[in-house]
Amino acid sequence: MNHGRGGDRFRIALAGLSLGLVFVLIAVAIRLTFTSRVAGGNDLYPRWAGGCSWLSRGLDPYSDEATLAIQRGIYSRPALPTEDQAAFAYPIYVVLLTWPLCLTSDFATVYAVAMTALILCLVLNAILSRQVVGWRPPPWLWVWCLVWIVMMYPNARAVLLGQLAGVVSLLLAVALVAMRRGRDVLAGTALALSTIKPQMVVLIVPWLLFWAVFQRRRRLIYSFLLCTAVLVVVPMIWLPTWPTEWLGQLRAYTSYTEFGSVTWILTTHYLGTPAAVETILVLALVAWLGIEAWRGRHLAFEPMVWGASLSLVLTHFVAPRTATTHFSALLVPSFLWVSVLQAWQPRRGPLIVAALLPVMAVASWALFLLTVQGRFESALNYIPIPLGLLAALLLVRPRWRDLAGGNA
Repeated sequence: MNHGRGGDRFRIALAGLSLGLVFVLIAVAIRLTFTSRVAGGNDLYPRWAGGCSWLSRGLDPYSDEATLAIQRGIYSRPALPTEDQAAFAYPIYVVLLTWPLCLTSDFATVYAVAMTALILCLVLNAILSRQVVGWRPPPWLWVWCLVWIVMMYPNARAVLLGQLAGVVSLLLAVALVAMRRGRDVLAGTALALSTIKPQMVVLIVPWLLFWAVFQRRRRLIYSFLLCTAVLVVVPMIWLPTWPTEWLGQLRAYTSYTEFGSVTWILTTHYLGTPAAVETILVLALVAWLGIEAWRGRHLAFEPMVWGASLSLVLTHFVAPRTATTHFSALLVPSFLWVSVLQAWQPRRGPLIVAALLPVMAVASWALFLLTVQGRFESALNYIPIPLGLLAALLLVRPRWRDLAGGNA
């Protein structure tokens, strides 16, 4: 028996070393062929530079001095008023995730390691999101699915920019899988860490906590509250003003970003309607989600996943700002849809999914390339995926109710 456990530990250690070696080889290859030659990672650089300057020199990452240093690193000059100000603009505890990148001052290496890590996050996110909804695709379809998920425009863009949205999406998938398995402390901790990008979790975190209250999942609630308190309070020992400084940068951030929510794009941007129209629609969507949360408060985990998926999709319609790089958090509702399709059409379902994957990937790139404006993506890129998934969720809701065994 002891020999068996020893053998298991050896195999786990060997697998870990093998994966670590593969990670290093991929990072080295990316650095040699891409990051050492191509400037990029503009979403990563402010977090890396600001966080590392705080850890190494105690420089307030929200200060004008830190922001100017970041701007010079990106633009080789101060940013113009019409440009992205490249401020730190994240909760200070994001350094818990980025500090290993501070071990080197060579951004080409940092960027390569981050790209490799984000690809890994994307694959792990897909693996866990599949477990959340209980989808069991044939092995050939699963491999095919992973290939096209990585190649989808929003996911590829997130990797190229060094967007931490990939990490947040993985943390949400970890939380949901942990909830499914009854590991509530892990779930609460992952949810707390996911708040490094509040605009991505503004609906899903309240939804899950509300459900946990009525399910009497106290350990999930307490672990979330305790972890959040630690994340907020402990950094205040060194930087007491960080919450107010961060909120100030957050307010400024929305003033120099071009696009708001999907609702804003559909109404204000394209139709030119008064701001009140967007506000009314956003409030209506939030009210709808609140009704769904109340109806689903006593559901078991599996039927509740439909409502959680709805909250992930509606986030893009109600958050003050969304981004195509945030779409990696939509793998759970995507897999919910394909799992229903496969259950409904056991033979043709996998073939339909296999055919749709390359079509969607090519279409996502085609939309970007045909509408790109200089170096910037157009507002059209924000619409098809959230709107399509919202329609898909509504379409499959009755079948998911039967598949999950509850009143979803």
